[in-house]
Amino acid sequence: MDYDFQAPQREERDEYRNRFRFTDEDAQPRRKTKEKSKTDYFIRLILLQSFLSLIIVSGVFLASKIAPNYFAQMKEDYGRIMQTDMSAGELADKLKDAAEFVFKSVDSSEQVKTAMSDNILTTYEVTSDETGEKIAVGEMIDGSGGDDAESAKGTSFDNYFVNANPVMPVNGARITSRFGYRTHPITEKRGFHTGLDMAAPEGTTISSVYYGKVTETGEGDSWGKYVLVEHSDGFETFYCHLSEIYVQEGVVIRQGETLGLVGSTGMSTGPHLHFEVRINGIRVDPELLLYPQNAHEA
Repeated sequence: MDYDFQAPQREERDEYRNRFRFTDEDAQPRRKTKEKSKTDYFIRLILLQSFLSLIIVSGVFLASKIAPNYFAQMKEDYGRIMQTDMSAGELADKLKDAAEFVFKSVDSSEQVKTAMSDNILTTYEVTSDETGEKIAVGEMIDGSGGDDAESAKGTSFDNYFVNANPVMPVNGARITSRFGYRTHPITEKRGFHTGLDMAAPEGTTISSVYYGKVTETGEGDSWGKYVLVEHSDGFETFYCHLSEIYVQEGVVIRQGETLGLVGSTGMSTGPHLHFEVRINGIRVDPELLLYPQNAHEA
């Protein structure tokens, strides 16, 4: 005798499906719907990440254009974060600070500049270190000064290129006098300013922009305390008006190493760094090195 053991099972299954109107075809569309929902989720996630990345990149780009000084500081802070072990909470705080900086308004940047100017004296009195006589006395225009050349001889506005990123000599500084012809802030004579004046509070550290060798240090009536560094054959940087000099002639220094402190020695209206770049004895525009996006604006 033959028995069909499958028949009752099939009958029960068919009866169950008919009761609930469920067929094999009903399952396929539901799987497609679930797969489609998952795909849509990933697409939205990718679009959101792309949008946020675009906002961040745009913010950083605007910061580099609007406030190059503070953008350089932000880059330095970012590099320091990447080299430091920290907890997730500390990292979140750092990223929050960076975001607030990126989206800071132009007005806020101006407020920072105004606050910095409060640290600079409003009057000046220049005395010769050799004779003790007063050279000039008056109201301070801003942190600038030095000894201008009578003409542009020995200078050049030509573009130049250095295949290594420099370290900012002074962080958080404000440009008060650019490379080129100007009326001297103390003598009021027309002359050629051979460097870049960067105002900063007294005692701010001054760093070497590149690895090099200190070839000269000294002090004079015009430049005050100064340091000359040679980085390669014919390529030099010059730092003036220091309040303190921390290096000696002949020593080899690393990029970013402290040379001294910002001061107002020599012929100066207030604390600032006079910074020069020299190539084979020719003085060139320092902004091409430190702020290439701003050079030749004036």
